[in-house]
Amino acid sequence: MQLLWALALIGISVYLIGLAHISAIRNGPGAAEAASGLKIAALTLFLPALLATISWYGLWKQKPWGWWLAVVANLAVMSILVYSMIDDGWSDFDWDLAGLTLASTVIPILLLSPVVRKFYRRVAATEANS
Repeated sequence: MQLLWALALIGISVYLIGLAHISAIRNGPGAAEAASGLKIAALTLFLPALLATISWYGLWKQKPWGWWLAVVANLAVMSILVYSMIDDGWSDFDWDLAGLTLASTVIPILLLSPVVRKFYRRVAATEANS
């Protein structure tokens, strides 16, 4: 799931960059501001995508640092998205943002489940004893 999340974040970043370069947006009214906003949004999502990719590699190799990085990075992204939804208010509800926020909550819940925590705690103990 972490790999799918990383690919989704990378895909959204690439989509936003592509959208910024479409001539309809660049030639329309307020085109410079719109293109600039899309590029900023793409770069903002690129850092979590990079962290998600690195943490996926750590999870795949069954490294405790991968689990920690995944937990911290995913909780940070989830917190930012929840704050963004609260900041927008209920009168300007964005269903796309709500879906992305809901999707961002799934991985931290799974990473913090007892089975996964015990597994990485056991892996860390095994590495420490080696």
